[in-house]
Amino acid sequence: MGRAARRVFIGIPAGKELREQVLEFRKRHDWLRVGWIRPENLHLTVIPPWLIENPESVCTALGDAAHHFSAADVEFTTVSTGPDAAKPRLIWATGKTTPFFSILRDELYARIPLERTDERSFLLHLTIARVMPDEQDAIARMKLRVPVVWSPCLRTISLYESILNPNGAEYRVLYEVPFAMNKQQ
Repeated sequence: MGRAARRVFIGIPAGKELREQVLEFRKRHDWLRVGWIRPENLHLTVIPPWLIENPESVCTALGDAAHHFSAADVEFTTVSTGPDAAKPRLIWATGKTTPFFSILRDELYARIPLERTDERSFLLHLTIARVMPDEQDAIARMKLRVPVVWSPCLRTISLYESILNPNGAEYRVLYEVPFAMNKQQ
């Protein structure tokens, strides 16, 4: 009898600096009626969720891929609603996407036997809150668009398990590995 399939995804965790910047934004906007993402769950998704019986098999591929990449500097410039401004589901920080992400994603798909379901180019975004369905219209009318200057260095990549429950997804890090050539702090 095989193991039960687990829902996993690959992401880059928000480091301490970025988590602190998000928390500061949250404090200044605590009046928003949204479900804030817990700081330990803040991440940039590189490969979206899929089901797998043996997530350990992905760990080797993830470690091998991370060995070929340096830590990456990114720049978030705006916090706004998304992905559809008329019916927002998220509040997210966005910024200029660098080639790092598409190259990393391609490298991971080459190493992990996984059907690639999304050919869209990578959108640099960090979800910081979820908009409740009964608040979508009110949040949309706000036309939330706040300039930010968040320039963190992304140093690690993780395999996460996504556990769905009635209050939203809970994320558990199954494996985390630093990029091989990290910059000095």
